[in-house]
Amino acid sequence: MTYLVVEHGRVTSAHSTLALARAAEAQGPGHSDEPGPVLSREPAWWLRGGHGDVPQLGLVRTEATALGLRFELRACQAPAGSCGHDPCAAYVSWASSSSYHLLGDLAMFVPASWVWAGMRGHDPRGDDPGFRAEARALVERLTADLRPPLYPVGAAPIDPRPLEDRREAAHGLVVRFLAAQFGPSTSRESAVEVHAVLAEELVHMTFEPPAQRRRAVCGVLLADREGGHDLADGTERRCEQCFGLAPISPPPVLTAAEHDAWTTVLRTQNPPRP
Repeated sequence: MTYLVVEHGRVTSAHSTLALARAAEAQGPGHSDEPGPVLSREPAWWLRGGHGDVPQLGLVRTEATALGLRFELRACQAPAGSCGHDPCAAYVSWASSSSYHLLGDLAMFVPASWVWAGMRGHDPRGDDPGFRAEARALVERLTADLRPPLYPVGAAPIDPRPLEDRREAAHGLVVRFLAAQFGPSTSRESAVEVHAVLAEELVHMTFEPPAQRRRAVCGVLLADREGGHDLADGTERRCEQCFGLAPISPPPVLTAAEHDAWTTVLRTQNPPRP
């Protein structure tokens, strides 16, 4: 059993006992004194005074999902708790599940991510046995990848990549894994095409249909774009990020269909050198 301290819907800490959670809460947003429904002889959650007369969750037991409470992982590039930028609305950057521990383990590899708690509609994708098994396997593999290996003095390291590079690679793997599972369409048969658009004197790539607002793969807003452009036309300058010639930071979060369509075009635009 795990007790969570929640502030404005966001899980701020997790504790093994109620006493530890009470102590952590007293140092933060205030004390919760209104018990919720009973679950196994103990309240499933406790409420504290909120804005006006509306109480808010303060302490939550992870077993509270039996009464409808859900957990949500929000993987965001913005500073923690301050997301307000468009990519988070245009691309999938969240996961919902009844397992706080699974989402918490995934969040360890995603900088600036938070786990939220609240009464939300049930999304069965986060509790699919296949997703849970794949997520646990991914967490175990990435944990091993980020563990500093021991090797004999004078011997070459097994993984020559710096630890920071391995962290960035783990971040990208987790975000792409979540996007493939929780994207607007997890079917790889979805009709997604890549189009070239001339904007700001550069040729960018964008998706049809767009996820929401029309943006280039690199993140440039294409609201005032010119008409379509030929991908094979090399007379105009190409955006190196959209065409896979330079890294995109932060990396785009794509659905499975978008990722497949983009990488297919990149292979035709940047054939391997002999």
